[in-house]
Amino acid sequence: MTKLIRVLIATAVLPGAALAVAGLLENAWAPRLPDPVATHWSSAPNGHTPLGAFTGVSLGLGVVAVLLLTTTALTALRRGRPLPRPTVGVGAAFAAMPAAVLLAVLVANLDVPDWHAARGGLAVVPFLLGTAVIGVVAALVGGLPSPPVPATTGQRPSVGLRPGERAFWSGRAVNPGMLWALALIPVAIALVPTGLPWVTAGWIAVVGLIVTALTYRLSASVDAKGVTIRFGLLGVPWRHLELARIREATTRELSTFGDGGLGLRFNPVTGTTAYKVRGGPALALVLENGRTVLVSVDDPETGAGLVNDLLAQRITRID
Repeated sequence: MTKLIRVLIATAVLPGAALAVAGLLENAWAPRLPDPVATHWSSAPNGHTPLGAFTGVSLGLGVVAVLLLTTTALTALRRGRPLPRPTVGVGAAFAAMPAAVLLAVLVANLDVPDWHAARGGLAVVPFLLGTAVIGVVAALVGGLPSPPVPATTGQRPSVGLRPGERAFWSGRAVNPGMLWALALIPVAIALVPTGLPWVTAGWIAVVGLIVTALTYRLSASVDAKGVTIRFGLLGVPWRHLELARIREATTRELSTFGDGGLGLRFNPVTGTTAYKVRGGPALALVLENGRTVLVSVDDPETGAGLVNDLLAQRITRID
């Protein structure tokens, strides 16, 4: 099975099949459904939407999600970029989510006299578990992790640090778009017929903004003690890598959704840990245990050069 076929199965066929099944069942069950149907629950149904409108919105959102996922995956494949299993799995599950919501609503409304008599909203749980299964299968089929990065044998980056000299480097990166995304996504969900109440969406947006404020920026510094990585306004979480743990430093160009997406990501297949707030240039630290640490900060070339020069001085002193 070629990579192209695997990617298409994971990103288009699996979530697309879920949408197709949901659409066929809606058509078959239409005579047994009230119109409008209950589409929102608290302890009992407290919101309704015309059946045709709800079906159209759900299937439309699913089709858009599938197209975006497939296009993004094929673009990454064409450019030779990895497709980490977590990214493919989450994307496929998200694309199948509208089908799960539609099926849950249909089952809750099936054979009731009107929307007030609809069954409980917990009917969505097994269908959400179904999306998780789709995500796992898609990850196993369509995930194309990048191979471990070996140590380079050519010329390493250098800043020309001479014996006895001291130097310090600091790089940072900021992604304000993450703040806007977590603020606006709950609002967008609230606009969908089965979405959240405005109050709930507002609270989620506030919590999202607080969490993102702690993680939307990233900094890294290099000195004679090693490399220190800090997240967010408060610099937490943070990680310090001593020079003794680093084999060499290079740079790498990262895609936004590669290595698992934004934030703190660990790929168990490649052993790569990524600290990311954006795509673009990144500092790549190859550790003595063979694993790689990626940090998406500006001017990573200088940071990598200083790390290599400090490593060279340390080896010279030990010898």
